[in-house]
Amino acid sequence: MLHYCERLNELEAETLEMRRLKLDFVMYYNILHDFVDIDAGSLFDTINCNVIRNRGHSLRIIKQHCNVNCHSSLFVCRNVNAWNSLPEHVVNCKTTATFKRRLSTVDLTQFVNF
Repeated sequence: MLHYCERLNELEAETLEMRRLKLDFVMYYNILHDFVDIDAGSLFDTINCNVIRNRGHSLRIIKQHCNVNCHSSLFVCRNVNAWNSLPEHVVNCKTTATFKRRLSTVDLTQFVNF
């Protein structure tokens, strides 16, 4: 019987944690680009790039302060730092398919635990 990591290598598959991270990014992308019927303003506070432009891309999200550890696992909190670290050319794609294709070229291993 193969262990989890060996099965992943055998199948050339990604870990569940990596797949969840990428799917969260796709949902962040769709929400921030108004491709889904969810109000981004009700979920996220974004940084106004016309006022503040330090580093990063134009769709950065302000991370909410979580008083309770379980809140840090919520969708709106759990991958904000990773989202904010994505390159500009990835988050400013015209389509979701292009976003997914460019996202696959980014090394996200620093944001998942193996």
